[in-house]
Amino acid sequence: MVVDIIGWSVTAAAVSWGLTLSWASAAMARSQDAMQEDIDRWQAEAFRARQMVIQLKHEAAMWSRGRQDGREDLIAMMPLLVAAQQGLADASVSDRASADD
Repeated sequence: MVVDIIGWSVTAAAVSWGLTLSWASAAMARSQDAMQEDIDRWQAEAFRARQMVIQLKHEAAMWSRGRQDGREDLIAMMPLLVAAQQGLADASVSDRASADD
């Protein structure tokens, strides 16, 4: 009788240990899968962020280049604009002078 109780106790302990081990292994596997999904998601997010940085650097360089070209165009056009404005001013003065006569 005592031997049966000890035998069943050992069997119950072994079964309990086995069930706990399999439950813990399954929980660890689920946890590792969830962590891997998080890692994959954050790596994808980091990749998208790096792509956005590359795109923004390219756009900033293009904007800077366009701004420099626009500035050079404006500097090149300034004498023409000043001459045109002086020509209009001279024309309006001559129109007023001829209207006064």
